[in-house]
Amino acid sequence: MVKRSATGFSLVELMVAVVVGLLGILAITSVFLTFEGQKRTTTGSADAQENALVAMVTMERDLRMAGLGLMGLSCANVNGYNAALTPANFSFSPLPIAISRDAPAAGSDTVTVVHSASAFGSVPTSLTAAMADSDAALSAANGDGFAQGDVILLSEGAKDCSLIQASADSVRVGTNWTLAHDPGGAVPFNPPAGTNIFPAGGYGTGAVVTNMGPLVRREYYVQGASLMMRERTRADSAVAPLNPAPVVDGVIAIRAQYGRDTNADGYIDVYDNTAPANAAELVAVRMAVVARSGQLEKTVVSPATLTLWNGGTLANGGAVALDATAQRYRYKVYQTTVPLRNVIWMNN
Repeated sequence: MVKRSATGFSLVELMVAVVVGLLGILAITSVFLTFEGQKRTTTGSADAQENALVAMVTMERDLRMAGLGLMGLSCANVNGYNAALTPANFSFSPLPIAISRDAPAAGSDTVTVVHSASAFGSVPTSLTAAMADSDAALSAANGDGFAQGDVILLSEGAKDCSLIQASADSVRVGTNWTLAHDPGGAVPFNPPAGTNIFPAGGYGTGAVVTNMGPLVRREYYVQGASLMMRERTRADSAVAPLNPAPVVDGVIAIRAQYGRDTNADGYIDVYDNTAPANAAELVAVRMAVVARSGQLEKTVVSPATLTLWNGGTLANGGAVALDATAQRYRYKVYQTTVPLRNVIWMNN
């Protein structure tokens, strides 16, 4: 006779043990999945916050420099030549910044910033002899700080401004300075010999000469859920990330508005997307960055409209619309107002 204690587990007991084990595994798995979902949500939100902050700081740094070397100009256009671009001849507004609603990402803006990158950008000099065309010799009252490769801006009253490039360091000749700007080689801003990019009549004695250094004309926009930066003085490159270059991922929109002082009382009267009549009217820029978490949630977790600043609506560019799928992501919105110090200092 076999003792009952030696018979082992019955089939019923084994089945009960398996069921209990499966229930335990199910409970543990449920807790693990819940925790992982919360962790991904938290991590994704933190990533979105960090991406928005990096994007904001990067653009704000350039915006604070906007207008250096451009203040006090009366020209409507800055004309130039760059052998690296297609077409080589180009023109842009002398305003410190430009905002346009033509970004590759729908519902986003393109913000272009222009400023001198020279330590001497705020110390212009003047011509001591007239320049009839862009081939003529450039003689200035002061050449301190002008080095080979520096971009030189010439302006005179309401005439269009022009850009040329120093092909050698400045040389003092008596009481004047010679700024060589030979064409070719490492100076793509100088047009070929015999080609004139100056306005009719050129520039007379006393015309303003400004050292723009390595001219900064930088464009920020959103494409493919990334903040992109393009150097408008360089040709686009097929080799990433030369030009344009991705700045930070996870950014789905940037929005900006001009802060305009329309009555010259030193205070901002209106924020809008109407380009200022002149640089003196432009006091600040209001800007918002929208970054998205990489975690697609199971349910709707965001509203149909993200408001970017007080009083912001879809009509005035102060809000971003989200479709049904987009509402299943979480978003971080950073908003700031950047004073344009070069404009403010010039007006005081």
